[in-house]
This record gives sequence, C-alpha cells and structure tokens, in this order.
Amino acid sequence: MINLRRVFFLLPLVFLAFSCDDDVNDIVDDDNDDDDNSVNVVQMTVGNTGASSYFVSNITGNEEVTTLNADNSSWELTVGTRYVITVTGASAHPFALRDSDNALLLTMNSATGTFESDADVDFEADDSTIRFTLTQELADQLDNYVCTLHASMTGSVTVK
Repeated sequence: MINLRRVFFLLPLVFLAFSCDDDVNDIVDDDNDDDDNSVNVVQMTVGNTGASSYFVSNITGNEEVTTLNADNSSWELTVGTRYVITVTGASAHPFALRDSDNALLLTMNSATGTFESDADVDFEADDSTIRFTLTQELADQLDNYVCTLHASMTGSVTVK
C-alpha cells in the first residue's frame, strides 16, 4: 500500500517535470527565430525649401546620415540598413534615388526605378514615404537623391 501511494504521489510530479521541459524548449526555440528585429532601421523626415532644395529635419535611429536642416546636404548611408524616408510636401516634391547617370533606382511617383522589384531591397512607397533596405547591389549604383519635378532639389549620396 505504501508503494502504491508513492507511485500515485510521484507520477504527477514526473509527468509535470517532462511536460515543463517541452514548454521551456519551445520558449527557448521561439526566442532564437531569425526575424527582422535584428535589422537596423533609420527614419528620416525630409522637408523642402520651396522648389530649390530638400533638407532633413529629423533622423531617428543610430546613424547620423547628414547634417540636420542643411539644404541639399550630402547623405552617408550604410549597407544593410532599412531606411524609412518621409517627405513632407511629397505630392509637390516626389522623392527619388538615382545613379550617376541620373537613372531612377527608387522613386515615390508613378515612374519605376530599377530596384523597386528587388526582393532584397523590399521597396515600399506611398504618398509621402518610401521604405527600402540598402543592399550592396543598390549601394554600388546609388549616387544621389532628387525631386523628380525640380532638378535643383538634389544632393549626393555616399555609402559606407
């Protein structure tokens, strides 16, 4: 009778111990998923001075892409970073990234840039914002940003 009590007493504990072990492993496995949380994201707000220049008024993230509030400033971007660029007044000043021959690479207007369908770039655009991941292939061609309606609104882009 005493052995039967021990079995009934220990059986739930053994069952509980093995079932907890599975739950712990599931939790550990879930924490090791490779997801986009490891991607560096930099958000920028770009304004304009009439039809003569763009300027960056705000940068959120761990990169100093450019000097704030400087007209047509030079930008320094980093391969592997996901950029979210919000352009105030974008309907009158659609933003684009170009190569050294001024061919469009990414653009927020109805024109199509050569990297917009690249899955690794993961390009997205709406009325005021473009989102993209700077791949090495895009970086190799990237030279400048521009307003597609006003050629004076342009600045150089370098890559580190």
